[in-house]
Amino acid sequence: MIKIKKIKRPGTLQALAYEKIKGLLVSGQLNFDEIYSANQFAANLGVSRTPIREALLQLTAEGMLISVQGRGFKIKEHSEKEIMDFFEARKMIEAYVIERLVNDLTEKELEGLESTLAEMRKSAEKGDSIGFLEADKTFHMSFVHRYKNQLLETTMENIRNLISIFGGKALTSPGRIQEVINEHHNILEALYKKDKNKAVQSMNYHLVATEKSLLEDY
Repeated sequence: MIKIKKIKRPGTLQALAYEKIKGLLVSGQLNFDEIYSANQFAANLGVSRTPIREALLQLTAEGMLISVQGRGFKIKEHSEKEIMDFFEARKMIEAYVIERLVNDLTEKELEGLESTLAEMRKSAEKGDSIGFLEADKTFHMSFVHRYKNQLLETTMENIRNLISIFGGKALTSPGRIQEVINEHHNILEALYKKDKNKAVQSMNYHLVATEKSLLEDY
């Protein structure tokens, strides 16, 4: 019998560290200007340095972090072109998916989207940007998840994770949070009416407006 490495079980320290740090990243709890070391995370998370460093290297390979030679890791700053590429992909996927779901969404599913929109309003009132971004992500991912195309869902999940890292910047524009809520409301209203053209148009308008808001910083 040839010697084969044992399969790593889920829940290893590296996997847990990866999920924890990734969660901090996509929820906007880490600062763009700060350099983070493996030792810092190891001390804060109460684990050894090795699984932390492996997790940080994995996040670097996925394009979320960059390595600062000899000092640690920091959040990757994305170029204007990269942001435009992200949103081009989102428009292609989300407009395509919502067009095909308009007539299939059940009353219960629409009520679920309504609840998510209510969470966005509640977070906005409390000034909870992290909660707002989480609810926003849930709203958008609900469509791709409902469509049941695993490849599209994985692609969108990766795009959304990257966008969530710098997505908070778009919300700093005066009035943008309320605009996002209104844009989501328009999408949902079109879905209730089963108006395919209006649903696609509202989704595209929302994505273009969000992209424009992000690019104003460049």
